[in-house]
Amino acid sequence: MKNTFRRPYHHIRHYVAPQGPKDFDSETLPLVDKDVSLEQVIDKVQIEGSLPFDLKEKLAFWRENGFVVLENVLPTQWLDNLWNEVEETIENHEKYDMTALVYQFNNTKDAKLKDIPKDKLKSIGARINDYHNASIGAKKVMTHPNIVAFLRAVLDNDLTAFQSLIFKYSSQQSTHQDYPWVTSGVPSHLAAAWIPLEDVHPDSGPLFYYPGSHKLPKFHFGVTGILYKHGLSLFSPDQFGKYLDKICAKFGIQKKVLLIKKGDILIWHGALAHGGSRINNAEMTRKSFVCHYSTVQAQPKHRAETKDVSQTSYYNGVAIYANPANLAQEDIISQGKDWTE
Repeated sequence: MKNTFRRPYHHIRHYVAPQGPKDFDSETLPLVDKDVSLEQVIDKVQIEGSLPFDLKEKLAFWRENGFVVLENVLPTQWLDNLWNEVEETIENHEKYDMTALVYQFNNTKDAKLKDIPKDKLKSIGARINDYHNASIGAKKVMTHPNIVAFLRAVLDNDLTAFQSLIFKYSSQQSTHQDYPWVTSGVPSHLAAAWIPLEDVHPDSGPLFYYPGSHKLPKFHFGVTGILYKHGLSLFSPDQFGKYLDKICAKFGIQKKVLLIKKGDILIWHGALAHGGSRINNAEMTRKSFVCHYSTVQAQPKHRAETKDVSQTSYYNGVAIYANPANLAQEDIISQGKDWTE
């Protein structure tokens, strides 16, 4: 009986309740997403030194496909150092107040590392949240000049790196787009970087994506519009994922699997549909560092900040906000200050 009435109830609420936005605000779109020449986009970018890639060529690919792969742009020694830090952090997890999520342990509710058993932190389905707040090295990796130059072109010169995730294994996450969950004051001011900390193997559950899906009509959660808010949105993340798979098929967009090497980086549009493939070999890791970026205009302080401003550090001109809930452990993992290329 309950299921009989659930669908009509949702339809009534969807069409009668106040509706949130149905798309990004055209006025606040990043310049690259507007109908302007790429020369205009490049002219506003502040770049110091030369780049190991053709910026105009990469921007053209981004505009069409919603992602770009930059090859061999990060120092692999930094990436090895970063993973060594992560392993040491897990081994000594009782020292840390940074949080993590672990499948079938704390699921969607963050818990401090010191409260999560070590074996759980090493298992499939575990991820560490905002590792960059504790690690100077992670801050340096996520704001490497090669990354920042491209992000300034697709977002703005005034950037913030405001969220990160560390994975040892594939997330195996279903198809999704980032903007409904990773929200800021301007939903279109969002880009992400997927940084492999080892070469990606086909059986390790590689990231998949749908090229060009950033241009598709947005999913409407009802009431909350294109953004998802737990307890308020009328449709679930699972329904959202099914919509994306269905509409990509409708428009003939084929799923692609990402197999890149340590030192490469994938940067994607906040509206690119993507996810984590199934792990075919449970012995195989897929160590990665995922970072989210926005503009200072859209994200002027830490998302958990209750004051007017956040304690802020700058790396290559990128604003990084300290976590107000864990200020004592900001930059506590400090080996990265000595890393050089």
